[in-house]
Amino acid sequence: MKNSIQKLSIVGLGNVGSHLFDAFAQENIEITHVVTRSEPSQRVRAKSEWIQDPKDLPSGQLVIICVPDDLIASIIAEIPVDCPIAYTSGSVSLSNLPKRDELGVFYPLQTFTKDSPINIFEVPFFIEARSTDFASKLFDLAWVISRNVNYASSADRKKMHLAAVFINNFTNHLAHISKQYLDGEDLDFNHLKPLLKETARKLESQDPISIQTGPARRNDQEIIQEQIDALENPIQKELYRLFSKSIHQTYFND
Repeated sequence: MKNSIQKLSIVGLGNVGSHLFDAFAQENIEITHVVTRSEPSQRVRAKSEWIQDPKDLPSGQLVIICVPDDLIASIIAEIPVDCPIAYTSGSVSLSNLPKRDELGVFYPLQTFTKDSPINIFEVPFFIEARSTDFASKLFDLAWVISRNVNYASSADRKKMHLAAVFINNFTNHLAHISKQYLDGEDLDFNHLKPLLKETARKLESQDPISIQTGPARRNDQEIIQEQIDALENPIQKELYRLFSKSIHQTYFND
């Protein structure tokens, strides 16, 4: 698969932008410019020119926007009109953005944290564009850094993003609640990490519905009530009730 894009610029070097920068640099894709408010690291400055205004980006060269969803439209409006543009959001529809012919989506479905290594070759990328030619170019570019590249409509991308919120954002918050509870009881959260690893390992090869365990799966109402009573935070009590109710309805249909 031949990639026609050998140079690009990146707007935003947050969690997503910094990982994409490193991935492209590793595969010898030249990042000529980076646009950030604050000065980037010396490592980035050694490879790219740092600018603060998208209006100063080079004409005719691909720009990948890695900024919060509510800033995408305004950033697009500032980029030179002859620049192809792709953005990395999972939830912003292509049809809701300014009318530019070469505008597309370059969405990596993964949780990124700066300075936390990740195997980007395993990250699913979802591609969409206003023209089939530009979509094909973005697909080929994604294939340089990943072996899991897919075309997806805005509607399907939004659904994937919603599912990702459940499996990642909510799961991480539940881990925070667990740690907060154990910290308050002077108990070590590290004891739960093997359990979390085993849960993720089983999901690699089994359907979630077949591996559910716990009081709600057993319909052990006595334990459920005892654990609800042990929680002091009313929001945590309600979360426990809602999750238990959802699990119960899944398996007992009443």
